[in-house]
Amino acid sequence: MAEPTEVLDSAFQLVANDLDRSLLFDEDIQEKTEYVARNLKNRAVVRLLMACLLAKSHIPHLDVRKPYTKIPAPDAFSGRSYDEQYLTAFIRAHNLPCNSTTAFLTPALRNRNATLDKEVNLVGRPPRLYKTVLSLLDDVHKGRVQPELLLAETIRWLLVMRDERQQRINSFLQELETVTIRYRRPPTLSWRLWNNI
Repeated sequence: MAEPTEVLDSAFQLVANDLDRSLLFDEDIQEKTEYVARNLKNRAVVRLLMACLLAKSHIPHLDVRKPYTKIPAPDAFSGRSYDEQYLTAFIRAHNLPCNSTTAFLTPALRNRNATLDKEVNLVGRPPRLYKTVLSLLDDVHKGRVQPELLLAETIRWLLVMRDERQQRINSFLQELETVTIRYRRPPTLSWRLWNNI
């Protein structure tokens, strides 16, 4: 059984060299994963998904839908522990576009003791995002997708977003440099003439 850091590193290595290719064959699961990973309105939900997938990949007998130790079941786990102990360092190391703190302190996810099945009403915004993540957890629970592959696919989308953000920053810096060069004093003009333009 691989340690959580090894699971994360393996998932990263699986996607890092080819960010254009999805690992998933099911188009519905692909779309749901992209929606959760790329949703800018709420960045906590992607951490919830990653913490649950990491736990399930680490200890396969766990129920991916039970990230609360208050659930009286042997297949429950602490999603917050996986999130804080392993995901925080991984997110920082790879500069991923996620919340800087655990998902399990957000109002929709704290103080829970219920299985996160598709019937649970997680009161959070946007509602579709919470329903989608519950559907993905159900897909894993029912064996429609392997947790390791879904984790890697989620990381792939976060890396895509990170690179897109960096490209935008580079583009803005290039434009700023062009504007700065355009308004510098030309070397052939005298200072007095330059100030009168």
